[in-house]
Amino acid sequence: MVSIEHSRDGRIVTVTLNRPEKRNALDRSLVLELDRVFRALGSDDFVRVIVLTGAGPTFSAGADLEALAALADASDDDNLEDSRALSRLFQTMRLSPKVIIARVNGHAIAGGSGLVAACDMAVAVRRARFGFTEVGIGFVPALVSVLLQLRLKESHLRDLLLTGRLIEAEEAVSMGLISKAVEEEQIDGVIREMAESVARNTSSEAVARTKALLGAMSTGLRVPDMELAERANADARRSADCLAGVRAFLSKDQAPWVRSWDAENGDPA
Repeated sequence: MVSIEHSRDGRIVTVTLNRPEKRNALDRSLVLELDRVFRALGSDDFVRVIVLTGAGPTFSAGADLEALAALADASDDDNLEDSRALSRLFQTMRLSPKVIIARVNGHAIAGGSGLVAACDMAVAVRRARFGFTEVGIGFVPALVSVLLQLRLKESHLRDLLLTGRLIEAEEAVSMGLISKAVEEEQIDGVIREMAESVARNTSSEAVARTKALLGAMSTGLRVPDMELAERANADARRSADCLAGVRAFLSKDQAPWVRSWDAENGDPA
């Protein structure tokens, strides 16, 4: 589910989420595989830059809701371990000694936007949309909220997490979620220029030490914060609203709170 491609000199490695039929949705096996890949590349002294992208027209649609629905009948420990796996991946990326650049080739939704936030830099095509849509299906954007505290002002953080709205790439730039928005035909050149600049012009030891320093200074990666988010993520999976919201989404139906609002206020359509 992950493909890896090295540049001609081997210094730049592209890691591709390779579930295009699922819009590169994140299930536990993909999360565990990504974590292993980032850990292995992080310990490879020859590698300087890692580029993360998605196969097909989507970067990542976030959590695999079919897998999430299956976890509804799982034990509390299983749900917590699933949550911890994603937490470990985000921490592995943030604390990696390598520079990680997101090549956002399409929409990055919920956990997909979380992957973007876990990278050091991100370049997106202009058609890409970003958002944390968890509250729309009765879920809680717990783990991504920890990452976003490192990037966004509180007003932007509350806007995105509490409304679940999608934003365009240009607004994502203005908020600080991503670095640049470019045309599709430009993205490979921009990514290559950024990656080669790091590989050529910076000391690998200095970059690793700087990332370690930034990680130590980042209050958002404190162990209590991550443990609180892991528990909130696991608990939300078994809540009545999340179970109903996921079922509605998978059946292409409206969530019960949407139906209730429309019944009381009239269908806006």
